[in-house]
Amino acid sequence: MIVQSATMRDGRHSDTHVAEQALAQLLELIGPDPELLRLQELNPSLSLVRDYAGHALRAGLPSPEATVEVATILTTVDTAIRADIARRVRVHSRQFSGSTRVVRAIDSAGGARLAAVLTRELCTALGYGKAMYSAVSGSCWSPVSVSVSPELRGEFDPLVAAVDGSPIPLRDAPREAELVRRRRPYAVGPAEVKRHTYRPLLDLSRPAGYLAVPVVVADRAVAIIHVDRHDNDLDEADFHLITTLAQACALATESARLRAAIAEQNRRTTAELDRLNRALRALEHTGVTLDDIGERPGEPRQRSELPTPTVDYPATLTARERDVLTLVAAGATNAAISRRLCISDGTVKSHVQRVFKKIGVSTRAEAAALYAGHRSPPELSA
Repeated sequence: MIVQSATMRDGRHSDTHVAEQALAQLLELIGPDPELLRLQELNPSLSLVRDYAGHALRAGLPSPEATVEVATILTTVDTAIRADIARRVRVHSRQFSGSTRVVRAIDSAGGARLAAVLTRELCTALGYGKAMYSAVSGSCWSPVSVSVSPELRGEFDPLVAAVDGSPIPLRDAPREAELVRRRRPYAVGPAEVKRHTYRPLLDLSRPAGYLAVPVVVADRAVAIIHVDRHDNDLDEADFHLITTLAQACALATESARLRAAIAEQNRRTTAELDRLNRALRALEHTGVTLDDIGERPGEPRQRSELPTPTVDYPATLTARERDVLTLVAAGATNAAISRRLCISDGTVKSHVQRVFKKIGVSTRAEAAALYAGHRSPPELSA
């Protein structure tokens, strides 16, 4: 019996159908071999069936007729594999030209639209069967967008309906949990597609194999990209392509976050400037003086009123106190006055306190202003 290739709507051979048909014929020819039964429980790929048939031919079969039949099956499977390789070459050629379009779409999508734009472009520009984007937060991952190839549209409506952003505990999806923890992509082949994964979505998607890649921002996985080709395995070229696009998503996400932070800072700065501008305009229409600025309504003034200016007030000071006042008015510190007058810091401090008390001020600035309004600085006493 020769394996008959099934044709999909677009004319491509259904590798899954060829593999399943070949496996059924091998079971009929060889019998319930444990390895064949194990393959039957999985979603067998052409490569797995080919490996088994080749091993059976090398090990020897019970009759020449069985040998011919298995060789015929192997030839048909090889033909399907070659056809798949040719199809992959065409697909990857299209991917190389479409990858630039996808990167541009990622850059222009922005934070909120990134998931939908990316999954759509993966299934149109790059020809994947299904693509899903999930956000990661804490101990959960949330599938937020899924797209299906136009060739498969209508067959996976339940999957599309199931992807609604609901959070899924990572403990229920060991593969995704490991991806988030290690921040590394992984590829799953047909033999392992049903192991250690989240079965509710997998049963709706029914991939022959899939690829999961993290989107890493600031050394943390913030999202996961899943892709498959539905009836065919993914290869190394897919791995590198999706990993590169995940890095583009990470850059776009970081840029969106920075733009949002800058916009918020600009908003706050603008609001503060508006507040200050309103306060200045209000001051323009009031009688507030510089001395009043900073005083709260109802609070007493913190210093005594300045005395009426008189040119005679330095006469109340001793010669040394006049020296100290002159230096204070010039902006000298207590240490500088101590060095200039060759007296101790404690003595300078006592002089300053007595000067302030005699002329009725409480700060060095008031003393300087009052001094400048009365007379030119006198010569220091001997």
